[in-house]
Amino acid sequence: MVGRKSLDAWIRLYALQNVLLALLALVLAEGERHLVLAGVALLLIKGVLIPRYLFWLLERLGISHEVESYLSIPLSLLLGGVLVAVGFRVGSSFVLEGARLPEAVPVALSLILLGMLSMASRKKAVTQVLGFLALENGVFLLALAETHGLPLFIELGVALDAFAAVVLAGVLIFRIQSTFGHIDTARMRDLKG
Repeated sequence: MVGRKSLDAWIRLYALQNVLLALLALVLAEGERHLVLAGVALLLIKGVLIPRYLFWLLERLGISHEVESYLSIPLSLLLGGVLVAVGFRVGSSFVLEGARLPEAVPVALSLILLGMLSMASRKKAVTQVLGFLALENGVFLLALAETHGLPLFIELGVALDAFAAVVLAGVLIFRIQSTFGHIDTARMRDLKG
């Protein structure tokens, strides 16, 4: 996602991320009902509903489907590579004793860092929301890797919370566009004072 210029590709990659996380939760479930339900909820809410809502939002807003960034693609890729290296270097020290999937902890930490990079380096509010959602996927993967899954109510709460956050962000993006005629956060810096 860090090196892509198309919002459509970002949304598809986000959906793929969620499908893979849901499949991982289902594989690790080993008959544990709460992990099966969490995997199915993740697949439906974050793998299907949120991407469909985001595509609808893009069409409704009528905005450009090109990602605008403060950084060039090569610089974004370089910083992304550095953050992944940091995630893998530091991630092994975050592995708890008895972790269910210790090799996924550095991946989860890298995903969190890449989500932060996406939030900080993109101009449009939609891409910043996608960065937040990628960061949240890293948190889910970290919880899945370190534990035997969180209680079902917490996992469903997080999935529904992410859905509510996206819907709320969509409403805010609509309001921003109707008020200012754009959703470019860089152009909003002129509103200070």
